[in-house]
Amino acid sequence: MMFGSINSSGAVIDCIAEGSAYDIVLPNQTERVQNIAVDIGGSLAKVVYYTTAAVGRQGGGRLHFKAFETDHLDLCIEFMCGLVDRSRIRDPTDGPPAEPVIMATGGGAHRFGAELRSRLGVEIRVVDEMESLTAGLNFLMREVADEVFTYSEARGQKFVSPVSEAEDLFPYMLVNIGSGVSILKVTGEGQYERISGTSLGGGTFWGLLHELTGVTSFDAMLETTKSGDNTKVDMMVGDIYGTNYDKIGLKATNIAATMGGVYRKGLDKQYSDADIARSLLYMVSNNIGQIAYLNAQLHGIRRIYFGGYFIRGHPLTMHTLSYAIDFWSKGMISALFLRHEGYLGATGALLRGEAAPTRRRACSFTENFSVAEPAAGDSSGVSALGMLDQQADRLERLPQLALPYVPDTVDLAADEGQRLAWLAALERSAHELVALVERGALDAGSSDHVGTEDRVDAGRIRAFSILYARHLQRLGAQPLAYGALTVRGILGLREQCLREVGLGDVFAAVKRRETKAALVALPQCVAQTDVLAERERLLALLGNALAGNMFDWGASELHGALASGALDLAAARERISYSPQRLNNPGAFADRVIAEGYRKVLVFVDNSGADVVLGVLPLARVLTQTGATVVLAANSRPALNDVTEGELKDIVAEAALVDESLAAAVEEERLLVCASGSAGPCVDLRRLDPRLVALAQAADLVILVGMARAIVSNYHARFTCDSLRIAVFKNKMTADAASANVFDSLCLYVPGGGSRE
Repeated sequence: MMFGSINSSGAVIDCIAEGSAYDIVLPNQTERVQNIAVDIGGSLAKVVYYTTAAVGRQGGGRLHFKAFETDHLDLCIEFMCGLVDRSRIRDPTDGPPAEPVIMATGGGAHRFGAELRSRLGVEIRVVDEMESLTAGLNFLMREVADEVFTYSEARGQKFVSPVSEAEDLFPYMLVNIGSGVSILKVTGEGQYERISGTSLGGGTFWGLLHELTGVTSFDAMLETTKSGDNTKVDMMVGDIYGTNYDKIGLKATNIAATMGGVYRKGLDKQYSDADIARSLLYMVSNNIGQIAYLNAQLHGIRRIYFGGYFIRGHPLTMHTLSYAIDFWSKGMISALFLRHEGYLGATGALLRGEAAPTRRRACSFTENFSVAEPAAGDSSGVSALGMLDQQADRLERLPQLALPYVPDTVDLAADEGQRLAWLAALERSAHELVALVERGALDAGSSDHVGTEDRVDAGRIRAFSILYARHLQRLGAQPLAYGALTVRGILGLREQCLREVGLGDVFAAVKRRETKAALVALPQCVAQTDVLAERERLLALLGNALAGNMFDWGASELHGALASGALDLAAARERISYSPQRLNNPGAFADRVIAEGYRKVLVFVDNSGADVVLGVLPLARVLTQTGATVVLAANSRPALNDVTEGELKDIVAEAALVDESLAAAVEEERLLVCASGSAGPCVDLRRLDPRLVALAQAADLVILVGMARAIVSNYHARFTCDSLRIAVFKNKMTADAASANVFDSLCLYVPGGGSRE
C-alpha cells in the first residue's frame, strides 16, 4: 500500500529505538530517500523519520520515533540537522539525491518555522495539525494489527480487533491530549471537525506539579505518581459523609474535591510530593474523561480514541481515563488507546509528504519485540514497542473462519501456571538449541545464499539464547510488558530473535536430511496403505499423519530421539496414545469422505521431513483421488523445522517423480502449494497471504496439522465448512490446558458450523 510516497506494505516495530518509542520497519519500501516529519507541541516535539533498511536487512526501511521537550528545541533541531545530512548520502548509482523536505505540524510548526528553515537549510512544509492527527490515526488503526487496546488495572491491556474493509470505521472521536486537549469528530477520510477541547491538559499537570514539587522532567512526574496516595491530599466522599452516599451512587472512595483535603485541619492529612502528583493526575485525567464522554453523547459517537504524548503508555493515566469513560457511560463505552499515541500528528504529517491515492489494507503489520524496551522509561512496560514486520503484500482473513475468532488457546497473562511453565520450557529449549549446535547436530545452510552449507555459527546461537532468555525473564516479571501475552507471541518472538542475530533458518540442513530420507520411504509408505479397504486406508493415513507430526524439533521431549535418528514412523506410532475419545473421531471423518467427498481441501502443514512427506502428502494424495483439489499452505518464512512454501514445492515435485497419482494431481493442478503468510509456528487465520485466501474461496474442508497450528492456536476456532485437526500433545503445558496427557492425539473432525466441544 502507498501512503503518500511511502510503500507501507510489509511493515515491522523495531525496538532498537533512539527514543522512547520504537521504530517501524517497512520492508517493501525500497527508496533510499529519507522522509522527515516533526510535530512541535507546547510541551513536546516529536520527530518521525524514514530511513533505508538497517545493515543486514534486505531492502525496505524503517520509521523511527524520537521526542524532545519543546523547551529544549535546540536539541531537536540539532538532531534533525543530522537527519538532513544523512538524507543527502546516496549510493552513486542512484544518481543525485533529491533535496529533502521536512513536513511539520503542530503549533510550533508555525511559531518556529522560520528558525527551522534557517538552521536546517531545507524546505519546511507545514501540514494542518488536525489533518495530521486523523491521518496518523487512520494509518495506525488500519495498518497495525495490535495497535488499538483497552486498559484497566484489573484486566490489563486487551487488544481490540483491527478494522477490516467490511467494517464501518467512521464516525469516531479522537481526544488528543498534549499541553491542552483537542477533541475531534472524524466522519470519513479527511473529514473531521474540532468539536471541543479544554485547556486542562498535559501542560496543566506539568505546570502545577512543577510549581508544587519542583520536579522538572515529565517522565519523572509520571514516575512519581506511582507511589502516591491521592486520598492524603483530596477530600473524599467518605471524608464528608463518613461512608458511601448510596442514594446518588457515590462511593466513599470517590473524590469529592481535588486537593480539598489539604486545608481541612480536622482531617489532619499528611502528604508527600508523590501524593500531590497522583491527585493532579487524577484531576486532569478525570476531567478529560468526563468532557470526552459528554461530547460523545452529544454527537452520538461510541468509539473514543485517546492520543497525545501526555499518555505515554502510563498505566495510571490510561486506567483513570478508562475509569472515567466507563463510569459516565455506565459501562457502555470503553476508552481506546494506541501504542503510538504520542506520534499521531508526526506520523500523519510524514504520510502527507506527497499527495497520492491511498489504498486501504487492514492488518498489514505485526509487532516484533526482538529488541524491545518499555516506552518512556516506564518500568511497568505496559506499552513497550517493537518493530512492525510483514512478509506479505497484505494479510487477509480465511473466508471460512467463523466469527468471533480468538487465535490463542491460553492467555498467559491470566494463567500464571501456564505462563511460568511455558517461559521456563522455552528458556530451557533455547539453551538446548545451543547444545545441539555445539554438538554439530544442526549443520545448516544460509537462507540468504541458497545451496551453501555451513555450521550454524555458535557465537550467534549463543547470542540468540541470551537475547531470548532476557525477553522471557522480562515477561516472567512483567507479563504485560509486550501487550497480550500468548504462546503464539512468545513462539513468534523466538523466531524474531533468531533472525535478529542473523540466523534465518537454523534447521535448514536438518530439514534437507530428514526430507531426503522421507522421500526414499514414500513409495513403500504409500504401497502399504493402497492395499487396504477404503475406510481402513483413510484411518491408516490419519494414523500416519499423527505419527509424522512427532518429527518436531520444537518439542524438547523429542530432541534426543530426533538427534540420534532413533525415531521412525513405526516408533512414532508406538509413542502416541490415541486418546482421549472426546478429542479423536477419525472414523467420522473417514465416513464423511466416503459418503460425499470434498471439492477443495485447504491443509495447513507443519514440519518438514516425515511429517509432510509420509503424513500429509499420502493423505492429500488420496483426497485428490476422490476428486478434491488440495491446497497445501506452508510457512512463508522459516520457523523451527516447519516446511516453507519453497521447500514444499520442491518436495511435491520430487514426490511426483516417484508416484504417478501425485504426478497427475500436480499436472492437473489438483495439488497446489501456497504460502500461508506466517513466519512462526502458529497461524493467525485473520492474517493470511492473499494468494492463499483466493485459493481457499471454495474450500469445504480445512485441515490444521501440528500442535502449534491446531492446539496452541486455533484450538477453539470455528469454521463455516468442515474442519479436521491433526496433532499430538507434545508437552505438558498443551496437554494440561486440554485435560490430556503428553503424547495423546488430537484427530478431531468437526462438521461445518459446529464447535470443537
